[in-house]
Amino acid sequence: MKLGEISKDLAAVIGLALLSLVAGMILNRFSAHPLPLMHHSPAERLQTELTHLVTAPPFESFPVETVGLNEFRSAVESKDDLVIDARSSSYYQRGHVPGAINVSREDFARDYVRLRAELEKAKDGPVVVYCSGGECHDSKMVAQALTSLGFGQVRVFTGGWDAWTAAGLPVERQ
Repeated sequence: MKLGEISKDLAAVIGLALLSLVAGMILNRFSAHPLPLMHHSPAERLQTELTHLVTAPPFESFPVETVGLNEFRSAVESKDDLVIDARSSSYYQRGHVPGAINVSREDFARDYVRLRAELEKAKDGPVVVYCSGGECHDSKMVAQALTSLGFGQVRVFTGGWDAWTAAGLPVERQ
């Protein structure tokens, strides 16, 4: 075989390989279930899924059960419910309801992964989520995300931090 023939055959093989690669990528891109082009660890996939849950547009939301101040206060005092503060960590550190853990809406995936063991233990029990109160919807979004992850008894304290402190109830600080 001559060098020219080998070069021509090699070019044809490379061209066919490139054509196959491009066709495969196009088919994958438009597939109903495309294969990921990069490997992501299970923890990275969980983080992505959790982030998607809390950034879903409002029209994908669903109603959540709510509680008033008296019922929330009873839940906090009895320590039967897992109490979750959905505000950002800076607000949580400045003050929060006694016994509450911080799973903020803005860092939901990171907080969920960090507190996963504690959260998973409470999956079948009652959970109450609060945020600032008033027009704050962070507690609702966190409650919906938890419900989507299989938590069965999630409620929202709509009065939030504002109603708790206005009532002069106890506060913990970091």
